[in-house]
Parts: sequence; C-alpha cells; structure tokens
Amino acid sequence: MNQHWSADAIFYHIYTLSLAQADFHNDYSAQRHAFSEIEKWLPHIKNLGCNAVLFSPVLKSRTHGYDVTDYCQIDNRIGTNSEFQALVKLFHDNGVRVVLDSVFNHCGRDFFAFQELQSGNKEYADWFSGVDFSKTSPLGDSFTYDTWAGHYELPKFNLRNEYVRRYLLDAAKYWIDTFDIDGMRLDAADVLEFSFMSELRRITAAQKPDFWLMGEVVHGDYAKWISADSLHSVTNYIMFKSLFSSHNDNNLFELAYNQQHTVPLQGLPLYNFLDNHDQPRIASNVHNLAFLGTLHTLLFTLPGIPSIYYGSEWGIQGKKENNSDQPLRPYININSPPNDVPWLEGYIRKLANIRQEHKALKHGGYRQVYLEYHKPLVFERRHDDERIFVAINIGNQHEHINLAEEHHGGFLDLLSGGRIEQHSTNSIHIAPYSSLIIKAE
Repeated sequence: MNQHWSADAIFYHIYTLSLAQADFHNDYSAQRHAFSEIEKWLPHIKNLGCNAVLFSPVLKSRTHGYDVTDYCQIDNRIGTNSEFQALVKLFHDNGVRVVLDSVFNHCGRDFFAFQELQSGNKEYADWFSGVDFSKTSPLGDSFTYDTWAGHYELPKFNLRNEYVRRYLLDAAKYWIDTFDIDGMRLDAADVLEFSFMSELRRITAAQKPDFWLMGEVVHGDYAKWISADSLHSVTNYIMFKSLFSSHNDNNLFELAYNQQHTVPLQGLPLYNFLDNHDQPRIASNVHNLAFLGTLHTLLFTLPGIPSIYYGSEWGIQGKKENNSDQPLRPYININSPPNDVPWLEGYIRKLANIRQEHKALKHGGYRQVYLEYHKPLVFERRHDDERIFVAINIGNQHEHINLAEEHHGGFLDLLSGGRIEQHSTNSIHIAPYSSLIIKAE
C-alpha cells in the first residue's frame, strides 16, 4: 500500500495576510497585488527542507481571514484568483504542496446570506444555527444566532441545511478546480458536523484522489475524527502542550505519557507543531532558549507530520496582547529576516534532511526505551530493518545512556555524522540541553 504524500510532508505555515502587509480592516475598495511578497519566501521554504505549505485563509474577508465574505474570491487585500492560481503552480513546479486553511463552521457578517437575513429575508434564517427573532444580538441585529465561541462577528452555519452544504461543498470543488490545491485545514473541526466532513472527504477524493483533509481539533479523542471516511489528520494539541510544559517543568513524563497512551496504537498521522497563528511563539513559551534545540528534535523525530510556523525558525518572540492575536502574526521581510537565535535555522534544516532520508522517522513505530525523573528520554523509531534511537536531555547536567541491551553493534550519529562504538561496559554521552539521533549499524 502506498503512503499518502502527507506522510513525507514537512509543512511551513504562513499567515498570508500579514506577509502581504494587508490592512487589518477591509473596506473592499482597493485591489492589491501582493502575492509577489509570498513568492519571495519560496526559496527559503525549500532551503529549510519543507515540501508543503499551509496558507492561512486567503479568501475575501472583513478582518483576519476567518470571517469569510466570499468563498469564491481571493481577498482583495492580497491579490486575484488568477494570481493565486499562478502562485500555486509556482509552488507545485518547485515540489511544494499547497494546503488552504478553510472555514466551514462559520462565516463573516458580510457574507451574502447573513446580509440577506439582516435585511429581513427570513428565507435565509435556516442557513444559520440558532436563529431566534424573539431576541436581539449584541451587535444590534433584530435577531440572535449561534456563533463560534461567542464571537458575534462569526455567525455559525447550519450545516444540516442542504443549501448551505451544497454551497460550501461547491466552493471546495471550485478551489480544487481553479487553484489546484492539495488539501485543506478545516478551521474549528472540533465543532463541525461529522456528516459534513464525511461528505467533504467523498467529494474532494473524487476530484483529487490524494487530496488531504486536516482538522483543527483542540480537545477530544483524535480517533473520532481520523478515519477512511472523515479526516486524514488533526492538529496535535495534546503533544503541543506537553512539549513546552515538559521542558519548562523539567519533567518529560508528561510528554512520554501522552505519547504512550493518548494516541491509539501510536498510529494516527497527527499534525505536530510548536506554535501557530493562535498560540504564543515557542521562543516566548519556554523558559530557556536552549530548549529550542531539543523541542525541534522531538518535532522532527516523534510520530506525526512536523510543521514550522513562519519566523519561528529564527526564534522570534510573540505573545497575545490585549486579547489580540496580531502579535503572533507579524510581517517579516524575507530580504532581511530576524536573527534572534542564530543557530536554529541551520539546526532545523539538518533535522529536516535527517527526517527525509530515514523512513524510520517518517513511517516507523514508536517505542519508549528509557525515562527516569530528571534523566534523558530515549525512544526508538523502527521501520523494517532500520532502527533509530533518539535521546533528549533537557537538564543542565551531562548524562550517559547505555543501549547495549538494545543493540550490540555501533551507531551512526546522524547529527554529527560520526560513529559511536558501544560495548557492554560503555555508555553514550549526551550533553546538557542536547539531543542524540543515532542509527543502529
């Protein structure tokens, strides 16, 4: 059975509106042509070792992209449909898959059906969930309605309405036909109708057999969303949390426990990340920047699909301010990128190359080998005859590990390129705040 292309993917996640230097509020009056700014990032993305890109929403919206106004038009603050079509082709010509962040749970208040409802056309009441004409909304509407997370700027669709479903599914088919995208990240998938996601899987697979669907799921049993009839993958928020908190608490048991018990059979192809457009930059989320090395080692060697959020390869900082996500989504000039952690970009590039060259790290099983409190975590990834051991030391002391019972021969150090000979009385040294990725020979 052939592996889906996503199993070999290393993602680069871009918040498109920021890199396009778009104004936050869209008055829809000006047509800009800013995809050339995104195009400039392509050499860097490839050089970093990424072969897939996730674009945050690029469809026309009023503000941040998740309040969609038109599901068939590229946002006028970024460019035109034909310009995005050309950008996708350019990425494809360079061996980079393109995934689009897609919003099916809710829309913006400027979406045509909601505006019809505002104007008194009650034929569109069933397009939205929980419409109640006996109450007014906090934004002054003559009715109230369900929203995403209490945000009345984001009216929630009624996905059981056949006209809504058909509109959104037709939009998805249009994106594949027009832009030739390779997949979608479904925003707020944890509150989407399962029947809608199943129908989306069917229609996208019919148009493009290797089309990929990944859902944003923050809480819940991931196995409920991932199946042959629903999504291929979901966001691994459990691992995200345990990665940085295990480091900050100098206690890798949290990470190890989740890896052992949270993912059924350790077989789900989850989307792994250290930060994203909704979460603090990883350099702001850890107490010690030395952790950035071991964190990225884990990102690239644990089971799952790794993703780098643009700019974090340079160790940039960023936290929410006044409940705003904008500090997490800055403009960065790729011609003069930041250099906050000078060694990190090169280290990520090395990890990406190691991952792509070794099937055990992409397709292999996971087995915990060793873990004690304030001691290194050691695990094995194995695929056919290839065995790779990963050791993580997040402490400030030199440590030693002994793998004589696991393997009686030597090892190739994949990070340094050197050889390690180990006999029954020897142990392998691991420096403070460092990692080992060693292949059994």
